[in-house]
Amino acid sequence: MKYTGLTLEQTKELRIQYGRNVLPEEKKATALKIFLAQFSNPLIFLLLFAGLISVFSREYFEIIFIFSVLLLNSLFGFFQEYKAQKTLLALKKLIKPFIRVERDSQRQEIPVSELVPGDIVFLATGDKVPADGIVLEAVSFFINEAVLTGESEPLEKNSDQDVFMGTIVAGGRAVIKVTSTGLNTKMGKIALSLKETSQPLTTLQLRLKKFTKGITYLSIALSLLILISGVIVGKDFWQMLQTSSVIMVAIIPEALIIVTTIILVIAMQKTLKKKALIRKLLAVETLGSVTVICTDKTGTLTHGEMRVDKTDFQNKENGFLVMSLCNNFSDPTETALWQYLRDQKDFDPQEAVDKYQRLAEITFSSNYKFMATINAVNPLPVGNLLLVKGAPETIMNMTDLPDNQRQEILARMDEWASQGLKILGLGFKKVNIDKISIKKMPQLKWGGMIGLWDPPRQEVKEALLIARQAGITVKVVTGDYRGTAEKIMEHLGMKIFSDQALEGKQLKELNDDQLKAVIGNILLFSRVTPDQKLRIVRILQEQGEVVAMTGDGVNDALALKKSNIGIVVNEASEVAKETADLILLDSNFKTIVSAIEEGRVVFENLKKVIFFMLSDSFAEIFLILGSIIMGWPMPLTIVQILWIHLLCDGPEDIVLGFEPMEKEVMAEGPKSVNEPILNRFGISLIFLISFLSGGFALGLFWYFGLHLNMLNLGRTMAFMAISFDSVLYIFSCRTFRKPFWRYENFWKNKWLFLAVISSLVLQITITYIPITQKLLGIVPLHLDHWALLLASAAIAIIIIELTKTNLRRKKYR
Repeated sequence: MKYTGLTLEQTKELRIQYGRNVLPEEKKATALKIFLAQFSNPLIFLLLFAGLISVFSREYFEIIFIFSVLLLNSLFGFFQEYKAQKTLLALKKLIKPFIRVERDSQRQEIPVSELVPGDIVFLATGDKVPADGIVLEAVSFFINEAVLTGESEPLEKNSDQDVFMGTIVAGGRAVIKVTSTGLNTKMGKIALSLKETSQPLTTLQLRLKKFTKGITYLSIALSLLILISGVIVGKDFWQMLQTSSVIMVAIIPEALIIVTTIILVIAMQKTLKKKALIRKLLAVETLGSVTVICTDKTGTLTHGEMRVDKTDFQNKENGFLVMSLCNNFSDPTETALWQYLRDQKDFDPQEAVDKYQRLAEITFSSNYKFMATINAVNPLPVGNLLLVKGAPETIMNMTDLPDNQRQEILARMDEWASQGLKILGLGFKKVNIDKISIKKMPQLKWGGMIGLWDPPRQEVKEALLIARQAGITVKVVTGDYRGTAEKIMEHLGMKIFSDQALEGKQLKELNDDQLKAVIGNILLFSRVTPDQKLRIVRILQEQGEVVAMTGDGVNDALALKKSNIGIVVNEASEVAKETADLILLDSNFKTIVSAIEEGRVVFENLKKVIFFMLSDSFAEIFLILGSIIMGWPMPLTIVQILWIHLLCDGPEDIVLGFEPMEKEVMAEGPKSVNEPILNRFGISLIFLISFLSGGFALGLFWYFGLHLNMLNLGRTMAFMAISFDSVLYIFSCRTFRKPFWRYENFWKNKWLFLAVISSLVLQITITYIPITQKLLGIVPLHLDHWALLLASAAIAIIIIELTKTNLRRKKYR
């Protein structure tokens, strides 16, 4: 039936009247709300506490500096969080669902948000109903309304029946007329009644929050230790209270949550450049832990560009009729059949479609593996044509083929499959019916078979090798014929032996215990159904695997949701896309491996940032606690501690998260989801670096401040030693696998070099500016002083690198 649809002018008027077809989203935090949220940070309360003590002590320079630090820290956190939120929103906008409509007598695709009442919409299997509407035309049309009713059984919908926004097309196709959009839909009214909910923290963010909480408690304990120790040795209580409160500030890595978000967003941006769109932050962290990839074959390992390579018809004319009439031109396979027919000199597929009216249809499903149509044959009383295409063994079981002919066809199928061809079987029959049922299919005549070639992607061969070297098992899970999949995998360097392949019918015969015993060895699952995909994922997860699963159809949604990382191609159904964590914009397996690389880099960089933050914080603890134990004056003023904390270390904390991937990352096994942020290797190095940096600073403070009796010079040297050490040993923090000078990415993080140079220049400059000299309580340094500072930093780095080598040899991980 021909539909004219609305005109452009009508849609403009209706959109003004009814608004956009969208549901209310979670309310985004305003800029003011984000800024005010910065003051809920524990750091702010500690800074306020230190500031109040300065007020009581009438240390006016310290008051001004502390409250300036408070404001700067809040502004820094605000800008970073605001920028990260904007980036996430921009990434989210890339996912725009489209729907097929009839407008101005032309069929076109438009964003779902632009639908208006009166639009004519075309729906097919896997689509999400974009608005409330009424069915105008239906062909074997089934809707899953579980989202509204909780009932998972699909309901058949016929003409004049209602359909609702958010429900899923479980089978068939239909034409609907939109009656309500947006908030006026049944789903919209439900959405209005729901309270706003905030986005939950990811597993990694929760782990970091717990880590930060633990560090906070530790900082309080150490601060109390410093306070009590100072008072015991006779130091001024208020001075020690102020110092201990600032030490708390110095230890707590308050920027860690912000840095984490930035690192995750950067990873999302990098994967997007590699044609992988990550829909959820959670997916970024989980990607690095993937141990098994269950991938489809067509379009992922292959190009998804089918062409007919071989044909074997019982009757050429009947075969051509099946190929043209039992065809919705909806996927690469059907497109290839149509193109093949168009290239024939003695057959016009469009002429056949115009001549033989379609009366009924069963759309293809991966559950029953065939499509069927009934087409009218004129003039009567010849009857109608029942035409079927699908999996060759399925079609063959519907026919009356004798055993000897069946064996010949099976042998030919094996031969074609061994060449890597995708095989379709054809069936037909003249019938006197105009309706059709999946459960009551009449016996067919065998029409022949078609072999289609979908060439493998050459770049996938290298990606499979990288995945294997990275300790990731790749399992092909396909609905295709076993021999076809085996040949494609052989082209890609994966030779499949007989005990490494399992067909759907064999899988069905195995109970869970039997499947668990063999699943680790299976690399190819062929002729599987969507529910078997779900079972494969479940069994793998029960054996401790972290599973990434690819899919594209609505029936794959459960397996995608169950898997740790659900992956879909860009051409997948909207339902599959909404379930997935990762969308392959280029439908390429290589892109999955690239995304996993970024996931591993995220965890690596977070460990580096935390390591650097804590090393510097505990260096100050060693310095101050050492001076108290020795009964010496305080080696650092409160303002100096805050200066180091904010201006020296702040930029480095961020830019260290920009480190590119180390080449060994993909040569090592997947990271366990339970792996701690800091292992024995990290804790050992933090202790060493803190002890060295704090020890050198303490030695310089004693020599210049006490031995030479120049306290301000001693404090300046201790202050600069802590600053210089952290700015320079950051190069050792960039890699724990090798000496920093052998680091292959040494020159790639340009932001790090900019931050280091800026910090060094700033630290040298402030010693010669009167206002900063007075503010920080420092004095100008001579060339020999700078040389001594550089020498102490160099010695510390040498000891750190030697220790890294020694710890690596002991295989600390």
